[in-house]
Amino acid sequence: MRKILDYRYTLVLLTVLMVFTVSFSATAINGREVMERVEDRKSGETQHALLGMDLIDQEGNVRARVVEIWSQENKNNLRESVMVFHEPASIEGTRFLQIENKNSDDDQWIYLPDLGRVRRIAGGQGSDSFMGTDFTYDDLKSRDINDFKYELLREEKFNGYQTYVVEAVPKNPAAEQYAKTISWVTKKHYIPIKLEMYDKESQKLYKVMTVNSEIQKIDGIWTAFSATMENLETGHSTRLYIQQRGGNYLLEYNKNIDDSRFTQQFLRTGR
Repeated sequence: MRKILDYRYTLVLLTVLMVFTVSFSATAINGREVMERVEDRKSGETQHALLGMDLIDQEGNVRARVVEIWSQENKNNLRESVMVFHEPASIEGTRFLQIENKNSDDDQWIYLPDLGRVRRIAGGQGSDSFMGTDFTYDDLKSRDINDFKYELLREEKFNGYQTYVVEAVPKNPAAEQYAKTISWVTKKHYIPIKLEMYDKESQKLYKVMTVNSEIQKIDGIWTAFSATMENLETGHSTRLYIQQRGGNYLLEYNKNIDDSRFTQQFLRTGR
């Protein structure tokens, strides 16, 4: 079964905001083909990044966080990712692990220092907020590209980029948290730089995520350094951006990562 990293952006968005290369020409294609090219982009075998994560309320007050993320494809060509929160002190040491499965939902676990144990995220918690952000646990999961119907709505310029605008509607609405999503995908990079998510009950626009940095090539890989997810109902938003460590932006690809990092043992001990 072919799976696509969630076109709404997922944990891998949080990993590198994102990492993309493409080798396609911008010829006339349909909606399904656009999303296949998003899925088929190369992003390196491993990714490691330090991110700022700002939680912004409707008055503009900011709660700043710092999180470090490692991600790789395992020997089964499935994605596994781990996140470690470093700041603020109130959530320091919180760790989150996600492992993609071939024929079922991704497995997710979280370690909360106050509880001192690893807790599995149950399927019924998919719509819950992830660590107080505007992302849910379901937002982080991978999706099967065949579970959606795609339509190329139009082509237009957005934030200086020529884009394809693609609507995705789930074939089984009960299995998804949104009625539909609409993606603005760059023709040059096949990067979704804007995503709209529509509420299942009201059918109204619910959340919007926008890449708000230039797309640059880092080590031969197209990279966006910042993105914001906004909840239109609450006025709350979450801003993600690459952070510096030792005076340099910490963002690296294809570096060896010990497999033991992607285990519940690492969640419990941090090593």
